[in-house]
Amino acid sequence: MDSTAARDKNTIYHEEFLLSTLKYIINDRKKAEENGELKAMVPYGKMKEIFQCPEPLLFVSEFNALGNNKNQCRRLFEEKKEKFQMIRLPNEYDIWWNTSQDRINIRLGIDNNNQPSAMALGDTTVHGLIAGQTGSGKSVLLHSLIFNLLAEYPPWELDLYLADFKRVEFSKYMDEAHSAPHVVACAATGEIRYVLSLIQHIVDCMNAREDFFKRMGYEKIAKFRDSYPDIVLPRILLIVDEFQQLFLDASTKENELIQRMLTAIVKKGRATGVHLIFASQEMSQTLSRSALSNFRMRIALNCDSNVSMDVLGNREAANLEKNYVYVNNTDGSAQNNRKFHVPFANDRPDENNSIYFDEYLEGISKRVESFNYSKNTKFYQEDFQEPLTKLTEILGKIRPYKEKIRSEYFDALTLGRYVTFSPLKYDIQTLFIERGRNRNIMSISSNLEDICYMQKLLALNFSYGDSDKPQNAFHHMIFSFMPATESVYRLDKDLREMQGGGNNIQVFRNPEDFSRLQEKFKRLRFMLPLYQEAESPLAFALMNYERNIAEEIRRRPELKKERKACIPIITERLKDVTFENAEEICSKLSAEEGKTVMGKIAENVIEFCKYKKDAGSVLPPTVIWLVGIDIIERLPDWFLYMLKNGMDYNLLFVCMAGTDFDSMMQIAKSCDYLFLGGKNKRIYDRLAVNFTSRESDSIALDTVIKSSGEERSFKKYRCSFGKHESARIPFEDILG
Repeated sequence: MDSTAARDKNTIYHEEFLLSTLKYIINDRKKAEENGELKAMVPYGKMKEIFQCPEPLLFVSEFNALGNNKNQCRRLFEEKKEKFQMIRLPNEYDIWWNTSQDRINIRLGIDNNNQPSAMALGDTTVHGLIAGQTGSGKSVLLHSLIFNLLAEYPPWELDLYLADFKRVEFSKYMDEAHSAPHVVACAATGEIRYVLSLIQHIVDCMNAREDFFKRMGYEKIAKFRDSYPDIVLPRILLIVDEFQQLFLDASTKENELIQRMLTAIVKKGRATGVHLIFASQEMSQTLSRSALSNFRMRIALNCDSNVSMDVLGNREAANLEKNYVYVNNTDGSAQNNRKFHVPFANDRPDENNSIYFDEYLEGISKRVESFNYSKNTKFYQEDFQEPLTKLTEILGKIRPYKEKIRSEYFDALTLGRYVTFSPLKYDIQTLFIERGRNRNIMSISSNLEDICYMQKLLALNFSYGDSDKPQNAFHHMIFSFMPATESVYRLDKDLREMQGGGNNIQVFRNPEDFSRLQEKFKRLRFMLPLYQEAESPLAFALMNYERNIAEEIRRRPELKKERKACIPIITERLKDVTFENAEEICSKLSAEEGKTVMGKIAENVIEFCKYKKDAGSVLPPTVIWLVGIDIIERLPDWFLYMLKNGMDYNLLFVCMAGTDFDSMMQIAKSCDYLFLGGKNKRIYDRLAVNFTSRESDSIALDTVIKSSGEERSFKKYRCSFGKHESARIPFEDILG
């Protein structure tokens, strides 16, 4: 935008343009009504109040049971009206003089007749294109266009969605002190996934509107609004600046999705009140010609003659002065071009140190506050990160909920803010770790900090998931085989600080210690069936002994008589043991017998009785961290079995690696939850996950739930780690 603060006599300033528009509407009201630019100076006639209709996406499913019985559907809708937000209307209007029932007026500036006349997006001209080369005044045009919409329509009449791949211009509408009240979502981002999800949401809204209108017996939004004059369902307008970038940055799969979504809007937007305005320097490599032909409002600033031809149908825009536009929504001939002088909304301090841009938005914002009206506005900035303290605050508040669901789920993880659009007020990604086979986590990224971050994120979640009951607190077995991560983040140390001690934490750093896991597995696999089958302490003791000697007798049958002779002794020693006195009797017996067979059986009986009272005290929820799993060249069969069936023993495996590795796909089969980051596309391809181009320092991570086919992305919280540096010989110190 032009930064010149001094007044230019050849510039039309927006405040002057707005006054001339109001005079035009008042003085030439009859003409404006005839041109369809105005329905009534007071939009709602003599009504004192109106009701805001929520997006049908939120309630249309309630009509399913009524089928296409329009009378029943209408009765149900009229009953719902009582729950809609009511808006009390003013007696007089100095702004917001129009409704969007029939159209959206696009006021580009002063025309050839020196009038602030409007073009329209409605039934005939549904969508618009804007083209202009760098320095032609495209940003000035877009700001003026948006400012005029904010003045003409109240926020309940228009839902604005803004996407800006330059990340600068549209973010001005999201200032916390005076954000634009018409905006539902603003994406000041080059993050293509967010923009795609934003468009998908609009498509979902559009499809729900189409379904709703059909059930109610209306063919389009204008007819619906005409039947319910006191109920407002706003038109939707998506404005995308530098929209060509959307296609250039998209993968093949994403490009196909864009084409499909936008083609749907092009086809259905007219009836449902959904409109598009796309702005770019040129239109090549974007939508197909057939799709672009539906963008009948063609607007061109100064641009290359070929671009002018593509947009207007003639080459006249090649000679346009800055801040002038041609519009052609007819046959593309030069004689049907309409020329407008675009007003300028100054965004720099004037001689009184005031900024018109900010003051205008502040005035609109304050006006809306007086109506006690607001939208659930979303502003996405890809570089903005919330501090990690925000996560701990959230985890603290939801701790009772996490404990409540522990009987059904292993845990519920809070990950971070969506990288995709969500209409929810709190758009925070969560992940419920289900119980069942193959319910483990695998995290892979070529970015070392991603691996450290995932350890920190999961550690925080598990620590805040710990029950107040000590026997139900998470236990941790950490196999740390990636020294580079420990040089910048110590998982075991962090967990001890979070838990106030380290009684539930074991750490192993030697790959040979992997056998410790096998020992744990053998015991769990042997004991759990006994815990579940036995109904009394004595029955358990006998089953424990008999199954222990079964393999030995199979190999050496001659020992059968000797081993069986111990059964009456065990029966006699434990015949009086009950669940109530087991710990007292068996502890004494264990102390007397020491490491003998009877002593070990006594210890096992104590564990059995604890299990029957509270299974979690014997099989506590345990996280097995395998950081650097890629160093294990050949995964043993017992480990793969354990990985697959871990939840049977209340075990969750977290497998982490810094690169793709030979056994990655083997592990992935038993990991339902994948966390991916970095720029190694091969990892994504091998795991059949969509890869989106990203910067090397991206603050987004991807997560996949394989069983449901969901692919999500979330932002990392702001978290500092030490810097990993490779070892070097200190030549400066040694050689002087």
